[in-house]
Amino acid sequence: MLSNNKITYFLILLLFLVGVSCQQEESDIITPDSQEVIDANSNLALLLLQTTSNDGSQDDILDNASCIEINLPVTVTINNELIIINTENDITLVEENIDASDTDDDIIEISFPITITLSNHSEVSVANEEELLQYAINCLGENNIPCVDFQYPISFSVFNSDFQNADVVTINHDEAMYEFMVSIGNDAAIFASLNYPVILIYDNGNTIEINSNTALEAAINNADQNCSFIPPDICFDVTDLSLCDDTNDGFIAFDLTQAVQNCSDLELYSVSYYETEADAINQINSIPNPTTYTNTIINTQTLYYRVELIVNPTIFQIFPLTLIVEDCCDNPEVLFDDLVIYMPFSSEFKDLISGYTIDNVDGNFVEDRDGNPTCAYSFVQSDSLMIPVTPTNQLVQGDAYSISVWFKMQNNNPSDIEVMFQKGTQLGDGFELKAFSLNTPYFIDIYDTSAIDFDWINQVDVSWENTDWHHLVVTVDENNTVRLYRDNLLRDILPNSEFDIGSDPLSFFTLGQGFTGHLDDLRVYKKTLNPTEINQLFTLEADCNTCL
Repeated sequence: MLSNNKITYFLILLLFLVGVSCQQEESDIITPDSQEVIDANSNLALLLLQTTSNDGSQDDILDNASCIEINLPVTVTINNELIIINTENDITLVEENIDASDTDDDIIEISFPITITLSNHSEVSVANEEELLQYAINCLGENNIPCVDFQYPISFSVFNSDFQNADVVTINHDEAMYEFMVSIGNDAAIFASLNYPVILIYDNGNTIEINSNTALEAAINNADQNCSFIPPDICFDVTDLSLCDDTNDGFIAFDLTQAVQNCSDLELYSVSYYETEADAINQINSIPNPTTYTNTIINTQTLYYRVELIVNPTIFQIFPLTLIVEDCCDNPEVLFDDLVIYMPFSSEFKDLISGYTIDNVDGNFVEDRDGNPTCAYSFVQSDSLMIPVTPTNQLVQGDAYSISVWFKMQNNNPSDIEVMFQKGTQLGDGFELKAFSLNTPYFIDIYDTSAIDFDWINQVDVSWENTDWHHLVVTVDENNTVRLYRDNLLRDILPNSEFDIGSDPLSFFTLGQGFTGHLDDLRVYKKTLNPTEINQLFTLEADCNTCL
């Protein structure tokens, strides 16, 4: 019956393949349609190899290569914990260790030697990490198709080059199928056709009956659309998203899609976000703009996201996602009691108390007194920057208050009068902390009552240089006593004065009106700073904070 010695020899070899048997009965021999013969160089032959190659993806967390599989048992050490992996389920012990670790540098150490199975189902011994890495590199680019399997047994009719009947070969598992496809590819005198119908089983449990090569190729190509719900790369396990709260109010806009941003094969899934688990189950009230979602519960809120297969939405899973608004601010909060205006000038013109920000200013952010870049502000005379008055920061006659600021003059014109900080927008509105007569600091009210740095005029401990930073503080107490300090020393005092800033709180405070120079670390208090507190501000490191 066999017309070709080569086929005879081939079939004898097949008798020794595990899972392969030959049937000699004439009734089992099927004469093929030539279109159903599987060309060893065809795309279908490649798909059959990829479908039946060994899938090593289940242990990728250990070897980082889906084309090789580590034979179990194997012993690994991770984060100083020894773990013996006896079954595939034990791999979750490694994942749990990584999830519980506080470090992002989780190193898995494998106890060698080990045995691995390659994609062609052959087993090799591996002595060390370098050899394992080489096997992983060698199989880069190999593709297997893990989402579909044959329902075994299946059978092939084998023919010689004249399409004379030779035998029927029965296949019982993937390894035998893989070896059979390799064998017909290595011998041009052998031809084979699959005896239909055959049943394919998809990973999600669906089955399909196949009756032709064309239908088989299409069904394998569509396999990835029928995978069971196994999140790729264990990526749908992000349990929380956290952001730093610069406004210190417990609310911030989150991009919820960051929870799945590292997932592969996202095109296979539809992801939607919900505020309650019930909504996620019932698919109602989904969050319309998940990339700009602001938490509705202060500081911490748990949402739910639903992930479903696009081709089969009945297959889905729901994951919790906790939003955490963190206080990441490293501001030491020195002397914050009764602080009502706080401007560090750290790359932004912003009052950190009210959150009010001024954009598109004319000056530049410059180096501060401690050499920190862009942590002070350089005013030009055209600047006139206003901060809104609020019920919190308003100052009226009878209030106790203090103003602290660091300044560095840049003007050598003694006739210029330069305002650093004032109540109101026009001269004479409320009070003005400013400089005159070659940059002498003074503090003046609406009736021209003033406290003046006479030591500056008399050059007492002042060596005038445009490169010098100085600390200026004015205080007003309940008795309307006004004090002016420069560089931690009292320079003038007006006891029980008639100093008057007006009973109207006005609408704005103004900085830098006509001022040429640098300002830094402006603080306004609704209290009278004492000498100890003033000394604390004077010795405090330059403030580059952007948050409270």
